[in-house]
Amino acid sequence: MRVLSTLAAIAVTAMVVPAVAQETLKIGGIAPLSPPGGVQTGESLRDGMILAVEELNAAGGLLGKKVELIVEDTSGVPEKGVAAFERLASSEGVVAVQGSAHSAVCGAVGPVAAKYDIPFIAGECWSDTVTAAQIPQVFRVTVANSLVYSVAADWVKEAGFKNIAIISENSDWGAGVIDVFTKNLEGTGANVTSFTAENTVTDFTPQLLQLKRADPQPDLIVAGFTGSGLLLMLKQAADLGLAPSSETAIFAAGADVLEPEFWNVMGDQGVHVIGNPAGLPGKPDTEKSRSFSAAFQAKFDRPANAVAMEGYDGVMVIAEAIKAQKSADPKKIQAGLRELRWEGPRGEIYFSQDKEPGWMFQQWPDVPIFVIQYSEANQSPKDAAILWPKGQATVDEIVLKP
Repeated sequence: MRVLSTLAAIAVTAMVVPAVAQETLKIGGIAPLSPPGGVQTGESLRDGMILAVEELNAAGGLLGKKVELIVEDTSGVPEKGVAAFERLASSEGVVAVQGSAHSAVCGAVGPVAAKYDIPFIAGECWSDTVTAAQIPQVFRVTVANSLVYSVAADWVKEAGFKNIAIISENSDWGAGVIDVFTKNLEGTGANVTSFTAENTVTDFTPQLLQLKRADPQPDLIVAGFTGSGLLLMLKQAADLGLAPSSETAIFAAGADVLEPEFWNVMGDQGVHVIGNPAGLPGKPDTEKSRSFSAAFQAKFDRPANAVAMEGYDGVMVIAEAIKAQKSADPKKIQAGLRELRWEGPRGEIYFSQDKEPGWMFQQWPDVPIFVIQYSEANQSPKDAAILWPKGQATVDEIVLKP
């Protein structure tokens, strides 16, 4: 298996495993592996892909060939994502591409997938527009904004928050966070205010101080940022004594709250922060889920999270389509994906062919969605308290910081 990226040469060397002499079947991956992208999110995606390919090769590969994984770095930048996809499709000759984080990158590479007529399995990209563009080559193994934040809004209603402030990045995904929360909370009596900022912002103090001085102070802040911006906002809110506090809870919409770097930045201040993973290792409690979690921990010496599961699932659905079609022709892989029913670590994956609402097209409709709250420092997402869905909650209510 060969894994390539546009990281520094020393990193590339460390990631390359000599290819076997026989012909290989190439699968491409894209992920943000350098700033300004969410690097830890990208690493989780990549590592999930690596685990999947190793599992496939240990079982004999696909169509009698070893599977070769080639991962390109996007830095979370649409232009770099397009260039990466172009390289994979034209120079490397991959049969499919999966991964990415940052919805702007997923949106930019969709037309490239159409240009080369090869399937793209979108990973950690939540904007409705990714699948709402209804590009036949684009499938998604994670949530859409309208799916995840309507569920989160149900939790907000149940918890009884009345004054909600949203600070989101100025992107399709960030705009979706604001839009879906606002629409789903209409008519509930809740007051929703929102702010936007560029995703390059490093100082959120003006917005946070405005919220701290507000009367009434918000009882919930939604942090709609990704990458280092999310962690900076959470840290600054904690340093100001704004949230999490006895008056104000904070909900981190970005996936970076699931990564170890969250604790490196926040320390004990990360306790009581709320996250929203699109899957939790061990749920559902199946042999597939247990074996995936154990294999990931053994290989990477850290717990798996929802993003790693997306990386794994993205490769595996491509493999299942190839096996079903007995072909690695990209057109046939697309046909296999449309007919797919595969039991993965997060449940049975299939891709809806519904075109209404628009974002449902080739979307996995049953992505497991959770609202969690950290209850102690250095806790992994799978050990955090589950607040929602109600039927799987491990605690009765949110805990505010004393």
